[in-house]
Amino acid sequence: MLGLVLGGGAAKGYAHIGVIKVIEELGIKPDIVVGASMGALIGGFYAAGFDSKTLTGIALKIDKKKKNWLFKPHISKKGFVEGRNVLRFLEPYLGNKKIENLSIKYAAIATDIENEAEIIIDRGDLLQAIRAAISIPVVFMPHHYAGRILIDGGFVNPVPITVCQKLGAEKIIAVNVLRHADYKQLSISSTSPSYMKYNFKKVFEETFELITSRLIDYEIGQMKKGIVIDINTKGIGMSQFEKGKQAIERGYSEVQKYREELRKLAV
Repeated sequence: MLGLVLGGGAAKGYAHIGVIKVIEELGIKPDIVVGASMGALIGGFYAAGFDSKTLTGIALKIDKKKKNWLFKPHISKKGFVEGRNVLRFLEPYLGNKKIENLSIKYAAIATDIENEAEIIIDRGDLLQAIRAAISIPVVFMPHHYAGRILIDGGFVNPVPITVCQKLGAEKIIAVNVLRHADYKQLSISSTSPSYMKYNFKKVFEETFELITSRLIDYEIGQMKKGIVIDINTKGIGMSQFEKGKQAIERGYSEVQKYREELRKLAV
């Protein structure tokens, strides 16, 4: 059984569409798709039968004006974005779809903050599963589903290789759109200031990538057989959903060097 694992990364995750395009060109058909955060969203569309061309068309509908509507601020102690408009945007495509009835076996990853657990959503309402999986803390309000309080699964498993293997995948194509941090352990010493200005968004993005880098390395170390495709998404911010075209093209371009490995793995 061949599994496709799509990692988190918010707007950077549009690069997954470019990877899917190459998989289609090679005639590779995964038996199971597992996604975290944005990977759960793209993976959910793909498992529901949307091809890369259709996915590209949907992604390119989100310009700055549409992005501002999707992520319209909502004053609450639970998060800045309520998420209702996101569901309104997705509902015409994914509404009333059950995970059990998708053309490809699928699972989304979420985090249960009350019970401190990684939640594998592999059945039930697809739209609700995706809403739970993309609930970035502080940005989105936590999603209440199946009696649980759920947040973004990327905070515990940003590239869920182990989940895909647990669900039966013997070979894995894992796609990571976040950077691998080169961690150093340094004794304190004086250094020249960079004068870089760190606002709230910049601090959040840097912190997120530093934390998830360690988790990604762990997941890769657990992979039994497969390929890890690292997509360089530098220059595409996590909130820059209006850069969908650039991210998709980056994914398509970056995955070219893996074509032969992909062919061999799919045999």
